[in-house]
Amino acid sequence: MNRILAAGVGVALCAAPVSAEEPFSWTGSYDGFVVCDHVKNGVPSTFGRALELHFVQEGDVLHIATGIDDPTIGTGTSLYHGLVMSSPDGDFTSGFIESCKSRFPYKELIRIFPAGTQTGKFGFSASTVFVSDSLPGSEGALVVESCRWSATRISTEEPKIQRCDTPPSAR
Repeated sequence: MNRILAAGVGVALCAAPVSAEEPFSWTGSYDGFVVCDHVKNGVPSTFGRALELHFVQEGDVLHIATGIDDPTIGTGTSLYHGLVMSSPDGDFTSGFIESCKSRFPYKELIRIFPAGTQTGKFGFSASTVFVSDSLPGSEGALVVESCRWSATRISTEEPKIQRCDTPPSAR
């Protein structure tokens, strides 16, 4: 009788789900492109640049380091952080990020559009608003940009990036 009971318990354990699927994470490295309309002291122009992004997600906080090669200001890294949230069923994720440590003084707020988490190769798009009067080479000129990011994850390995000190807020 004990063998039958033990066999029944063994079958029940094998039929039970092993573990729940882990929640989606933004952590990883991304390749992308940024396209911007640029206004400097009221004069409009446009530009596009390749963009490299490195994300680390901790709970609902997203830390980002971006690398961009800009012929006017050179190569450099900017840091961002923000909040992300998944839909109740986990099929979509979206959020916002803000600049928090940069090479020169500016403000930038980025809205991450809802992105599907169920695809094999994860990618996202975002819109940004950038404002500075300290852009290298244009110091004193008011520069306002509205940009669109588009990026695809190329690695899910956790990158080693510097993080901002203050927590992001939705205020």
